[in-house]
Amino acid sequence: MQKDIEIDWNGGKQIVKMKKLTFGEMNQLTEESTDVKIVNGQPIVKVSQKSLKELGLLKSIVSAPFTIDLGSIQGLDAEVGNLLFEEFSEMNQQDQKKNN
Repeated sequence: MQKDIEIDWNGGKQIVKMKKLTFGEMNQLTEESTDVKIVNGQPIVKVSQKSLKELGLLKSIVSAPFTIDLGSIQGLDAEVGNLLFEEFSEMNQQDQKKNN
């Protein structure tokens, strides 16, 4: 699944094309964004929201009016970055099914 997202870019409207990540891509993103340490024999899991957001966009953006690399994603205006991450989250959310 792909989706076109309209953004404000350099004084005009531009399109960013994003794709839904595969199961394997989502697993890789989780792996890259998570740090597990053992403290006093107990695992401590820390998820980096920064890495999750930035790498999620990097893996999801197919085409854009900017270079698709980590530095460009980090340099996006906050409004554009937040909009793209909202779209990423919506496209990649897992369906919640209740067991009856």
